[in-house]
Amino acid sequence: MNEDVLAQIEANIWDVGRQERLVVERPYFYIFISPQTLDHLTFATPLPGEPADWTEAVADMVAIFSQHGKRPRLEFVADLHPNLAAALEQAGLACETRAPVMLLQTAELTPAPHPPLDFHYQRLTAENEPLLRSHLIQQSIAFGGSGADEDALGWLPNLQRGLAEGLVMGAVLEQAGDLLSGAVIQMGEGPGELAGLWTAPQWRSRGLAFALCQQLLVEYAALGHKTCWLSAAEGAQRLYQKLGFIYVGTQLNYGGT
Repeated sequence: MNEDVLAQIEANIWDVGRQERLVVERPYFYIFISPQTLDHLTFATPLPGEPADWTEAVADMVAIFSQHGKRPRLEFVADLHPNLAAALEQAGLACETRAPVMLLQTAELTPAPHPPLDFHYQRLTAENEPLLRSHLIQQSIAFGGSGADEDALGWLPNLQRGLAEGLVMGAVLEQAGDLLSGAVIQMGEGPGELAGLWTAPQWRSRGLAFALCQQLLVEYAALGHKTCWLSAAEGAQRLYQKLGFIYVGTQLNYGGT
């Protein structure tokens, strides 16, 4: 069962990768080249199946990144490609992130309670650019970034297009005009991905991320979506378990110099 679910999740990674990126297809990889400068927007992910020896395929993939002036990066479900990590390390790439892959069956969701009266839940829309900018800047700060425009707003065109085309849905919690928490769900083939969840440092451990995600997931389920997945950041697994997500595999992100 897990292998089928993980294959669906990998299909979602491909579909999201195609959005606003140049797609280079090689025998064993999709390589998604973003025109933006943000490092994490350009990445490769493997296709189904494994060669007898990954060496040549990995070297070819790294060369494509070099041709486009990009640092090689890969995101993949380790359970589906058990021999890839060793080949990447042999080629000089290093594991940058190891995260649990978790899945939610939306039929198990219960109606979300309204956020506390002091907080306002607001959906992100393509037309409300000031809100999108504030969301991305506060997200950057929450993740330890500077919040500077060039760092925070690189994903703005993708976010606006995704919202306009129904490929992304997202929301924030705010109080008196200040954004406190936010998240998006990226949709495509297979389960949608709950991603980019953030809470302002001074508002953490107050249940805001849980309330935000619960309401957003209820609205996602109301559109007919049956499943949702995520890769859990360090320390966040308990929150997602409380929402109903269960562990189904492991995502590895590798990068080169």
